[in-house]
Amino acid sequence: MRPSEKVLLKSKKSPQKHFMKKIRPQCGLIIENAEREILLQLRDDKPGLEYPNCWGTFGGQIEEGETPQEALIREVREELNYDVESPELYRVYSFDGYDIYMFSTVNKKITLNDFDVREGQRAGFFSREAAAKIPCAFNCREIVEDYFRRRAVK
Repeated sequence: MRPSEKVLLKSKKSPQKHFMKKIRPQCGLIIENAEREILLQLRDDKPGLEYPNCWGTFGGQIEEGETPQEALIREVREELNYDVESPELYRVYSFDGYDIYMFSTVNKKITLNDFDVREGQRAGFFSREAAAKIPCAFNCREIVEDYFRRRAVK
């Protein structure tokens, strides 16, 4: 599938109520290390936060006038103090009324020590098997499963 094609993901309702619906497109990044594990973010456990204590990708909202790639680079710098080099748009997902532009990059030398987590509780690398066992935010589980499935055929 070409990145310009969209994949529709089924909306899963948060167990919490009264959250503001996202109306702007979002972006996210999967960083893969030498062990073919991917980096995920453990969200904060704060009152009022949707999907607290769940794992998701790093990224966020695409602001007016930004391209998805510009937004991704800004968000990752803000959340991880990390400069992404050559992120590749691998798929656009439609979820709950908005689009998510998902990028990926592979860095065989990267470790958790390369990041300064500034948003969320922490970061962690996960294998396909480990990622299947963790609580995920929003549509992260479907995105991660799709990523590993697509990587397996390369």
